[in-house]
Amino acid sequence: MGHIRLGRLPKTLAWRDVIGLLDTEPDDAASIASATVRAADARLRKLANDPSLAYSVWLLVRVMTAARSDNFHAELNRLGIPVSGETSSLGLVAQIGDRARDELAQFDTSGHAREIAAQSLRQTLHDTVLQTGADMFMASSEDAQRALRSYSTQARFGELLRRYFATFMSRTLRSVVERELTNHVGRGHAMANASESVEFLQQLDRHVWQVSRIVEDFSGGWYSKLNWETGGEITQAETQGFVAHAPRYPEQESLPSVSRVSGLGPRDR
Repeated sequence: MGHIRLGRLPKTLAWRDVIGLLDTEPDDAASIASATVRAADARLRKLANDPSLAYSVWLLVRVMTAARSDNFHAELNRLGIPVSGETSSLGLVAQIGDRARDELAQFDTSGHAREIAAQSLRQTLHDTVLQTGADMFMASSEDAQRALRSYSTQARFGELLRRYFATFMSRTLRSVVERELTNHVGRGHAMANASESVEFLQQLDRHVWQVSRIVEDFSGGWYSKLNWETGGEITQAETQGFVAHAPRYPEQESLPSVSRVSGLGPRDR
């Protein structure tokens, strides 16, 4: 994320709290991470309506549905992803990432969120295949299909989508705080060396993973319900309805019911 810079932290009260904790409580990484999430709430709410995020989640959903098909490669081809039986597992993930990046290029208003969304999609797929013990360099696209299919059930899809949103949120927050962090490292500063700043960023990632549990609890039911209603053809509009709530992670806030996010009627969307 080093190439994506937003400058110094905003000068709001919430972000001043983050800076204050960096100055006075650098060892309390968990509190700093929690304060960072709270301070970024407005940014996350704005991203909830970002088309780049919605498209990336939609593409992930459709890839998972394709993994359940007997015609995996044909289903991916239909999504504009040129793969075949000769494609490796690593190549398949790269092709999906390239498809996302090409599509996201049209969303000028998304800014750097386009790249974060595409990177998060690629990392999520890569990590999901690796979770099954597959060798990304040796495995075939059929191996990748089996790995992805194992996460396409209601019980495990929530884990997959949690992985995506946690990755997206971590990358987003890192893009905001990394520049500021350099002002608090070194002699005379709260953090003595780069190792301590790395520990803070890792703690931030862990905190994001913890608070993203709400997405895991909710998304499996959403995926199962909509996939059944649409015959495996969940639309981008339907995905946007889900994404409009998913990136908002305050610990005290719960997501709405599946029926509320799904829309009005089974196909009235």
